[in-house]
Amino acid sequence: MRILKLFLLLFILISFQNKSFSQFDKPVFQLSVGISEPLDQLKGGDYVTYTTNYLGTNYNQQLIFIDSSFMKDDYKGKTGININGSAKINFDKFSIVRGVGFVSFNSFNTFQAAQSGNTLQRFINNTYQPISVKYNYSMSVFSLGAGLEIAPTSFTNIVSPFFGANFSVNFLNASLDRTFGGRTDTSRVSMSDTRLGVNFTGGIEFKINPQLGFVLGAKYDLGNLIGKNTNQSLNDAVRFGSTNASINDGNGGYYSNIYYAVDEGMGGPFVTKEKKMNWLSFFIGVNFYPSALIPRK
Repeated sequence: MRILKLFLLLFILISFQNKSFSQFDKPVFQLSVGISEPLDQLKGGDYVTYTTNYLGTNYNQQLIFIDSSFMKDDYKGKTGININGSAKINFDKFSIVRGVGFVSFNSFNTFQAAQSGNTLQRFINNTYQPISVKYNYSMSVFSLGAGLEIAPTSFTNIVSPFFGANFSVNFLNASLDRTFGGRTDTSRVSMSDTRLGVNFTGGIEFKINPQLGFVLGAKYDLGNLIGKNTNQSLNDAVRFGSTNASINDGNGGYYSNIYYAVDEGMGGPFVTKEKKMNWLSFFIGVNFYPSALIPRK
């Protein structure tokens, strides 16, 4: 919270200080793509586990299940991609201090293939039989926000480093699909929540002509600084067929049957710990300077 207050104070002071010198005639539009790397509890190992033993039953073949630490301890995120678009407007006549508005999309587990094998199907007489299954997991974050950026040598119109900080609203989404062999229908559990955070960005810009430039940079997102929560009711249980389950990133208990054999019951409650959902992204992009196309009077 101290970081957020300091950043807001800085924004207000700079805005008033430069009001008389402002020339809001030099907007910059930026479009970039890159790689996103999950950090802290957003990352993790495999979301599935293999075993030959389940509830005292033994099989000669390995069986696949959702790992018991998934969601309880971390979110099993892997390297993904990001797409970012932003609009910048100068707060002084040299374009050193800029206001920034942005939208971005980060998709994790982009390069991870679906996991398949045999799991167990439970019958009404409490016996189990192997059945083939395929799991597919994805997690993504759609963000929008605004902040400040400093580009100390922007007035040179050649090369300029920059750094900045932004408030962000992050829409977190995760989905886990399950498809049994020989069937065409897929069961899915969808988890989603909204969190508030901040991000810090930096890089270097190269201007190749008055209308166009390139940018290389990195961004560090603190995705769930505000709003962490865990839903503990049966109505919010994480089970296949659920479309409104929670991310469950706060301390507490939740219900889920995704770790068990098919039709194993409600499952839980499981105790989860507070988790940080942070990520680092590297990007390359293009800057557009539309004001250069407007004839000067």
